[in-house]
Amino acid sequence: MAQQQITLLGCGKMGSAMLEGWLSDASLDANFTIIEPHQTHLSWLRGQKAVRLYADCAAAIADGASVSTMIVLAVKPQMMDDAIAGLGDMKHADCAYLSIAAGISTGWLKQRLGDAAIVIRAMPNTPAAIGKGITALYADAPNQVCDLASQLLAAVGQVVHVQDEALMDGVTALSGSGPAYVFLLVEAMTEAGIKAGIPDDLAAELAKATVCGAGALMAAVDTAPAILRENVTSKGGTTAAALAVLMADDGLASLMTKAVTAAKARSIELGE
Repeated sequence: MAQQQITLLGCGKMGSAMLEGWLSDASLDANFTIIEPHQTHLSWLRGQKAVRLYADCAAAIADGASVSTMIVLAVKPQMMDDAIAGLGDMKHADCAYLSIAAGISTGWLKQRLGDAAIVIRAMPNTPAAIGKGITALYADAPNQVCDLASQLLAAVGQVVHVQDEALMDGVTALSGSGPAYVFLLVEAMTEAGIKAGIPDDLAAELAKATVCGAGALMAAVDTAPAILRENVTSKGGTTAAALAVLMADDGLASLMTKAVTAAKARSIELGE
């Protein structure tokens, strides 16, 4: 396969995580053009021979970096219109586009990139920063484009393929925003521990280690979460007393449903 020319439009936290994964992938033969106006966090790129960094597309075009195999659109949804308009000559018929913006449909993008543009859509999440992300990929595109997109996304974690783009707003609400729910759980457990009389530092350590350990256990065994929960719940014990509160009609399941529904609705709004 010929060397790939990848342009990354936007190199914030998620863009940086992906780029780090790409540079660590020995099987990925590619050069990278990075468009990012705010570069103070990108000092680690110095000395990377495969990377060219520019403040905007005009500077990249002036330097001859207008030809790309794939342009990865990694800007915020609210900035997407301006970002696409700024592509200039970097927007051409021979490249594909991979968007990781929440709520932005392939149809919305094609209205701006051209009806014939090859556009695919993905939703990664923040554990990509340590190679433990999960990305949902919707790709109605030629095989070689799908393969390249899958390779780029697999560099930062697991990739699952979604056949119906209509599912992507729900995916965004569940896994895209999901890490924040887990972080909030640790915060809430810590605060509850403090109110139970545990010193602040110890409560924080216990809460964090418990959530991380439970996640590692789920990943290590082929057992449904419900069974794991039952296994640790003795009838009439302390865990059962806690779960009676969390599993009440107005408990955790109800709150999580409301949260994911709200996130999905916002994803839909962002794409309008």
